[in-house]
This record gives sequence, structure tokens and C-alpha cells, in this order.
Amino acid sequence: MKELYHPAKKEFQLERVILFSDAVFAIAITLLIIDIKVPDLSGTAITDASFWEAFEPVIPKILSFLFSFAMIAMYWSKHHQLFGFVTRYSPRLLFLNFAFLLGIVIMPYTTAVYSEYSEGMYALLLLPFLFYTLNIVLCSVSLYFLWRYISNPKNQISDFEFERPFLKAVMRRNMILPFVFTLSLLASWMFHSPYGRFVLFTLPLFFRLTRTRPVKTLQKNQP
Repeated sequence: MKELYHPAKKEFQLERVILFSDAVFAIAITLLIIDIKVPDLSGTAITDASFWEAFEPVIPKILSFLFSFAMIAMYWSKHHQLFGFVTRYSPRLLFLNFAFLLGIVIMPYTTAVYSEYSEGMYALLLLPFLFYTLNIVLCSVSLYFLWRYISNPKNQISDFEFERPFLKAVMRRNMILPFVFTLSLLASWMFHSPYGRFVLFTLPLFFRLTRTRPVKTLQKNQP
């Protein structure tokens, strides 16, 4: 692994990490749509009513697709912001980044599982929603440790000095998703009702509240 630290290769190797990560995001966000099938009108009358009847079961999958699309887009934005401060890299950074990308890669699958069992008699099932919640927790927790590793000056990964108010605001916003998802899962379990998932509609409120906190205070270290 010594060649990873060769000065002539440092910038190029860091770009490879970022480009690879972007490719993973692009593939994962594209795979979300594959599970949505075109309505089949075989053996039915060719009318708008029959089309709507065949299309109606697809609606939960479309809603799940849009939601997970927003989740992956949000995580890409956070990852993009994070790596904007990275000036060097290490084997541990690669490991933490792969742990984060693991959560992104499996999101199309957990989305498909949840959307398949989110209506009708399956709506009371908790395991599909649990799988999706654990997926969100994995993404957020691994991103949290990425922030901790990069912001620690002892690791010499960034040339930026991260002030405490900025880091607190970033960490707080980063843990909103797993907190609200876990709260929604607990509500669904305690009340034996899928309506506990409406807790997810409080996400914009939580993000709005943390938006008023200190946002960013950075100062680049001078050589």
C-alpha cells in the first residue's frame, strides 16, 4: 500500500476514489427504477379503466422509487460536501467510504422489498420496513464516522480546521434520518399500525429546525 502515498500519485488516486463513489451512486439511483414494471393489459379490455386498474398496484412502487431517489440524492449531496474537504487519503478512509457505499448499493434492494410489502394485507409487516430502516442507519452511521475521521486533525486527511459549531451542526443533521426512521418503526410496532410510518413526514420539520443552527465556520490551515 506504500504507492498510495507517493506524492506524484496522491491527487490522481484521490480523484479515483471520488469518481468511483460517484459511479456507485449513479448505478444505485438508476437501479431503483428497474423494479417498476409496465402495466400489463393482456387478457383485459383495452380501455383507460382497465389500464388504471393495472397501473394502480404500481403506484406504491413509484412512491417508494421517488422516496429512495430523494434519499440517495441527499446522501450524494452529503458525500459531495464531505469530500470537498478531503485533501489526502488513507486505507482507513477507503474502508469507511466503502462501508458508506455498501449502504447505497443495497438501497435498491431494500426499496424493492419494502415497496412489495407496503400495502394491503402486507402493510402490517414490520420486517420490510425494518430492513429499509437499517439501510438508512448504515448509511448515516458510516457517514458519521467518515466525518469524524476526516475532521480529526491527527489523521491529516484534510487541510481545513473544523470549528466545533460547524461539526455539531453537521453531525446533528446527519443523524436526523436514522432517528426519524427509528421513531417511525417504533410507532408502527407499538400501535400495530402502518400509520406509524407517517412519522416520516416530520423529516422536513427536523431539517428545518436544524437549519437555524450554526451552519459553517471553516478556516484553511496555513502551511
